[in-house]
Amino acid sequence: MTTTTIRIPEEDYKKVKALAAFEGVSVSEFMRNAIMEQVEDTLDYEAGINVLNEKNERVAREDVLKEVFPD
Repeated sequence: MTTTTIRIPEEDYKKVKALAAFEGVSVSEFMRNAIMEQVEDTLDYEAGINVLNEKNERVAREDVLKEVFPD
């Protein structure tokens, strides 16, 4: 496992520490989870853009509604 150091203002650290305590995790775990959530969101976004660029087709609103809300 790699260790890294970040520098954040004391006031921001206090907010992070309070949120970590609220969630019942260490500051390190809280930061790790927040970073990985951002990474996963970005990767999901990139994958979605790639799919849109590959297919580049239109879908009728009615077809989407039928799929989301089947009878």
